[in-house]
Amino acid sequence: MIRTSRLAMIAPLVVSSLAFGPAVAAHAATGQAPTTVPAKARCLLTEDAKSTSDNPTFTLVGSGFEPGFVSFSGSKAGGGVKTTTGTFSIGGLPAGHYTASSSTNGKVNCGSTPKSKGSKDAEAQYKKGFRDGFTTIKKNCSGKMPQGIAGVDPNYEKGFKDGAALAAKQFCSEE
Repeated sequence: MIRTSRLAMIAPLVVSSLAFGPAVAAHAATGQAPTTVPAKARCLLTEDAKSTSDNPTFTLVGSGFEPGFVSFSGSKAGGGVKTTTGTFSIGGLPAGHYTASSSTNGKVNCGSTPKSKGSKDAEAQYKKGFRDGFTTIKKNCSGKMPQGIAGVDPNYEKGFKDGAALAAKQFCSEE
């Protein structure tokens, strides 16, 4: 009984391999390479190596596009490039959201540039300076910004001056 059920399970596999074997061998004998599926068009934004925190620049890299004209558009920039290989690289772009498109590949979302690391730090320095300036002048109307050996961050200095001005206006007015 077990032998018959095993034979019943294996027989269809053997028959199908015998039936399709010559067809597979004939295709291999023609020497034709299997056809490839076209690559999917994609693009990516990367920060330029020479980018600065106060003026970040980015590079738009695309691949998998059909050779021809590829246009790109962003929040603050746009243009196009002719590609013979389906790949392109466009540098020096400002921060923003970008897409690339071609007549054969359609529109591809490239993404948005990341928030600048320097902008968060600058905001934090300004807030700290504002808080310190306000507190210093609130305690003593003739208080001054502390001077150290190291240079003061310009965002901290601006925040300190703005905080000191507000505290002076509120607490040091002459009557």
